[in-house]
Amino acid sequence: MSRLMSKEKTISVVIFKNNSGKSYTLTISQAKVQLISIGIIGTLIALGVGIYLSYNVNIQQAAYNKLKKDYSQKTEAIKVLNEEIDFIKSEIMDLIEKEERLELLLGKATVKKKLRKKNIKRFKKELKSLESNAENKEERAFKLVDLMKHYVDEFNEKYSIHLKRTHLMTARFDATPSIRPLYGRIMSRYGWRRHPISKKRRFHKGIDVASWTGAPIHVTADGIVEYAGWSRTFGYVVVVNHSYGYRTYYAHCSQILVKRKEIVKKGQVIAQVGSTGLSTGPHLHYEIRKWNQRLNPIAFLDLDMFTARRRIW
Repeated sequence: MSRLMSKEKTISVVIFKNNSGKSYTLTISQAKVQLISIGIIGTLIALGVGIYLSYNVNIQQAAYNKLKKDYSQKTEAIKVLNEEIDFIKSEIMDLIEKEERLELLLGKATVKKKLRKKNIKRFKKELKSLESNAENKEERAFKLVDLMKHYVDEFNEKYSIHLKRTHLMTARFDATPSIRPLYGRIMSRYGWRRHPISKKRRFHKGIDVASWTGAPIHVTADGIVEYAGWSRTFGYVVVVNHSYGYRTYYAHCSQILVKRKEIVKKGQVIAQVGSTGLSTGPHLHYEIRKWNQRLNPIAFLDLDMFTARRRIW
């Protein structure tokens, strides 16, 4: 194949047929060649632009579809989150009420006998303000989460205070005489009476509980044995020193089962019933003193922590 350029600005193309000796001549003007070239170039450019635009549209459509899917998932997640938050709101309001009841039980001075709902009102007011200022569900959810975190932190702080107070109450209750030292009939109460031996009117400083010889006597609070031995009036007697100024006396025992300076726990058997000293029969003489002031033991029988707080502390 060969290419020839004529003076008339034409382009001739000669085509030879193999092994036949024949040839064909194609003559095209230069202007047509330019037009064809421009057309081809334009077509290629248009094709390229079309491919580019089609590819770009596909990318944008895919991105749009992904964004739409993400938005749908996010909307559903926010919906679920708001439902969970609404549930947590009701739980927090319940916790607020329980916390005030706990403060009542623990004897907080600022909480009156009648249960007040001020903390619930404050919480509802904050919720109303938050929801009215939120522009959309997403913002509402995030603001509610922040509010819940604040209340959780507040509850944790109050829990630490209540736990410390509970430990103090427990320690105080352990040191407070609160159980019966001996189960039996109370044959003589605290107060004025005629003494069974001297027959004179005297003030009885404790209570006498009748039982059989050898019946177990239980210490009524945690403490340390201050004295365990003989007394001319009480016979065999055990004196236990407790915290918070309490001291208990267990008199007329037949046998002592503890020693001086021994640590004893509430409910522990420390002696056995007898009739030693000035006594007319087997019984336990039981006394309670606080800072050396004698108290009526009847008020200290069968206490729990809450009745002790109301009646004793």
